Amino acid sequence: MAHAFWYRQAFRRNLVDMHIEDWDDRFLSAFDPAAYADNLKKAHIQAPMLYLQSHVGHCYFPTRTGHMHNALRGREDLMRQLVDRCHAEGMYVVGYYSLIYNTVEEDRHPDWRIVTSDGRSRREHGSRYGLCCPNNPDYRAFVQAQIAEMADYFDLDGFFFDMTFWPEICHCPHCRARYLSETGRDALPGGALPSVNWNDPDWLEFQSLRIRWMGEFAALVTGTAKACAPGVTVEHNYANAVAGPSLLCSTELVNDQCDYAGGDLYGDLYNHSFTAKYFYTVTRNQPFEYMTCRCDNRLLVHTISKTEEHLSTEVLLTAAHHGASFIIDAIDPVGTLDTRVYDLIGRVFERQMPYEPYFSGDMVTDVAVCYSTAGHYNSRGLPYDNKTCAIGLTRALIEENIPVGVIGTRQTRDLSKYRMVFAPQMAFTDTETVDNFVRYVEAGGILYLSGAEDAALLDALLGAKLLRYTEENAVYMAPTPDGAPYFGPFNEAYPFPTETSLPVISVEDADILATMTMPYTVPGARQFASIHSNPPGIPTVIPALLAKKRGRGTVLWCAAPIECDDRRSHRRLLHALIGGYLDLSALTVTSTAPRQVELVTFRREDDLLVSAVDLLCTDELLPVPDFTVSVRCDMPARVIRLGGKDRADADIPFDYADGSVTFRVQGLVMFDMFRIL
Repeated sequence: MAHAFWYRQAFRRNLVDMHIEDWDDRFLSAFDPAAYADNLKKAHIQAPMLYLQSHVGHCYFPTRTGHMHNALRGREDLMRQLVDRCHAEGMYVVGYYSLIYNTVEEDRHPDWRIVTSDGRSRREHGSRYGLCCPNNPDYRAFVQAQIAEMADYFDLDGFFFDMTFWPEICHCPHCRARYLSETGRDALPGGALPSVNWNDPDWLEFQSLRIRWMGEFAALVTGTAKACAPGVTVEHNYANAVAGPSLLCSTELVNDQCDYAGGDLYGDLYNHSFTAKYFYTVTRNQPFEYMTCRCDNRLLVHTISKTEEHLSTEVLLTAAHHGASFIIDAIDPVGTLDTRVYDLIGRVFERQMPYEPYFSGDMVTDVAVCYSTAGHYNSRGLPYDNKTCAIGLTRALIEENIPVGVIGTRQTRDLSKYRMVFAPQMAFTDTETVDNFVRYVEAGGILYLSGAEDAALLDALLGAKLLRYTEENAVYMAPTPDGAPYFGPFNEAYPFPTETSLPVISVEDADILATMTMPYTVPGARQFASIHSNPPGIPTVIPALLAKKRGRGTVLWCAAPIECDDRRSHRRLLHALIGGYLDLSALTVTSTAPRQVELVTFRREDDLLVSAVDLLCTDELLPVPDFTVSVRCDMPARVIRLGGKDRADADIPFDYADGSVTFRVQGLVMFDMFRIL
């Protein structure tokens, strides 16, 4: 029987990829449930995810509806043996199933295929991956039947459904018919489904439908699983909400069908931190799940592993956010596992295990960065959007030791707890979110906006109109007297460079902090001022940076995407702007930690927990220079450096003054957690 809340106590999770073909008798011939379970035990895994089927489409159970992998012929219960062994060892078991990606079924059912505008599938273009359309009623019925089979055959605690997104813009007959039915059109505009054009109302309407269709498919799958296996948990892979483009349609509608948020990500530690914060905020239940592979750096080559230090830092960064770490391996085609990998994973999780009793509470976030799953695109094709700018902003705030959270548009319904909210390069913003921003500002909030992708947002918050974009793509920001304190060495004669085309807006009753200065010539001109560059030469009065009062609050608007540029000049401007409108000394947590250290704080009923992670940790394990941390709280009795793998808890000295406790962090190597009580 499923344990409905198993995820609350399972912080060490694992998956072994088994996307293995069956045309060779050697494939999975050496698969051994006992050896597999023994490897999980040595790695201290609490909740393995086991393959019941794969992208290839082969099922690892006797199936009436699909195709069972040939290696299971005569030993059909191999995977059920593994499930039972894991349960006998006290592990919770999640079953893996691949949606949409199913090569076997595309080959068997050509009418199920996702097809592009030329009427051919990705597989017909040479890909290994077969894709089935979730709008095809026969494919939907097939998925439901497979779920029922798995629920009947296995005793599972959870289901994981992979690939719940649109890998292509599908032009199959079912998508075309559904588009016509739901738009009320008699014919397709131009004879075909709309193509990608973020400035075209027909495309935006179609994209809205694609988002809803994927959400409805996720709901069908989740509802089927819970009906067939009462008490089972359901997770859809939500990685592409962050990792993929807006075209994939992995939005909150998919997350709504998950008992907890999670997915596999492959970026650096700053991207990792961004995603952990986003998953923490949007998950329906804690802990969220962060999946990382043990391979360096992707599963493309599974004979090379990350170093123990590298993998440990990733796991402990998730631990700092009180999430569950999930480590992905890949099986050898013959069905064996490298036992050395599980020794490595075991040592990594031994670093985390002492801290697991403290994984609870509420994350301290004084400011928030808004991330829109539906709106991370740039309608002009420029290399920045809401996603890149939100990730850049989050990193900038981490580097300044400002307690930051990442929120989705759903979380804008209650912004009152944030001292400042950042909404960079917003696009495709729904009316409710716009209204939420307006209420926040009018109640006294500080809102930072950038760009002009969303005309309704500009109008609602600034009363501004987008007139055009500059022809020049090397525009400068010249500070006014009011803006000069924020720009450091930059001034009217030597203005701040943006190196991109910028929006030109009309706005009234705003404090202009910087205006645009154009280069001497426009792109492509035969004449130029300097052969290597486009130096500033033509001052204008066009606003580039401004502040506008709205009710009791303030809106800051920047024409340029300064937040996605990690040069120190851009970071200093951003920090100066924040400090000009937000009392940094009044933050809940302040620190002298160097930029490479992230501090994550949780408030619990009887204590506070502060985790410090060295985001530049290497296998040299060099200590970070000492720094101080101050936390606003009642007078504590103790500050404890919690014991790790090879040390005991230790009280450390602290000072208390003006409502804050201050303690010193000495010799940080990779990770430390401190308890204030």
